[in-house]
Amino acid sequence: MARRIVDLTQPLNRIGSSGEFSVREYERPRSGHGVFHRVEMETTAGTHVVTSRRYLASGYSLSEAPTDKFFGEAEILRFPTTDNITEIGTSQLDDAAGDRVQRDDIVVLAPVINTSARLKLTVFATQWFWGKGIKMLVIDHRIGIGSSTSWNEERTVLTPLFANEIPVVRGATNTEALSGERFAVMALPMLIDGVEAWPVRVVALDPGEVPGTESPAAAKDPAAVATTETNPAQTVTAEPEDSEMPARSDSETTPPNPTAKSLATTEAGVNDENESPKFDAASVAKKPSPIDDDLSADASKSNEDEIGPAASDHEPPNSESATTAAAEPLESLDLSDRAMNCLKRHGLETIQEVAVMTEDDLFALRGIGLRLGGEIRNALTDRGHSLADPEAPVATS
Repeated sequence: MARRIVDLTQPLNRIGSSGEFSVREYERPRSGHGVFHRVEMETTAGTHVVTSRRYLASGYSLSEAPTDKFFGEAEILRFPTTDNITEIGTSQLDDAAGDRVQRDDIVVLAPVINTSARLKLTVFATQWFWGKGIKMLVIDHRIGIGSSTSWNEERTVLTPLFANEIPVVRGATNTEALSGERFAVMALPMLIDGVEAWPVRVVALDPGEVPGTESPAAAKDPAAVATTETNPAQTVTAEPEDSEMPARSDSETTPPNPTAKSLATTEAGVNDENESPKFDAASVAKKPSPIDDDLSADASKSNEDEIGPAASDHEPPNSESATTAAAEPLESLDLSDRAMNCLKRHGLETIQEVAVMTEDDLFALRGIGLRLGGEIRNALTDRGHSLADPEAPVATS
């Protein structure tokens, strides 16, 4: 079917650019007088993606984030505004999304077309996204983070996403060109070791028409829809697409994190028992900034301890598998490449070496966060093992 190419990226203008982006042009006489450029910029220039490394010392950097996080099926959620500043919370998301958002979707947030009012994303909204199991969030440049411009406010709002390894694209533009139908989107960053953010090209493949431009003739003639250009967006023909992902059933839904529930806070008007668990904004705002150059490994561990380990679908068995696990290779656990590489970087090669560790030992390893810790624990359980009980007596020879 025909899909329009819609570019959601802000251009970085060389002329008249701000201090966050500058370009110097020069020639190299020994290279045939070819023209070269030296670019200096902040990693947050233009449309950019931010990974969990920004506020979690053990989170993903650009080179570590899984590639499949950055492309997939997407939904756009548009929000009307009635005041100069309108906050986006759980009730606004329920109204805008209905039952359209599925697990592992990418979600694009945008104001309604032709609005000049400012929208603000709240911590209750990011907690809602975490509960839905989305894999990336794309935010229009007219939507702010939190109710202020402080870094602590941004940290508070984005931590529920970063704690679950959900990257965030900020500064998207041209969202008015999206039809509102389910579409595909891609925002691939460069693989830069240790860097948490970088400008990115965000491109959508939209099967629908630009809002307000569909003509009766085009609606009657599918060929006309496939060949008519309706905007700066181009039109391409794609292979027949697979059927849409089915809506999540209760059995497929990731159970809420029991530790995260303890962070719930009571807010006026958002305390219904059926609401998503609330994130304790005050407790996160009090944390020291992780941007300091002298951030230590201890700060990394404290960040993860406050959020807690990932929820598991299984209860660990009561057997003493920590001491009786067969010395099988780690490959038998069928872990993801990231989890496997992380364990091997710490010299762990067998299931037994992991099973003798306590949960605290596992989460103390650099790079083991919420998602990887839960994955490793569940893999052990599936093989009939578990992490060691810290209260169990130590065997003596």
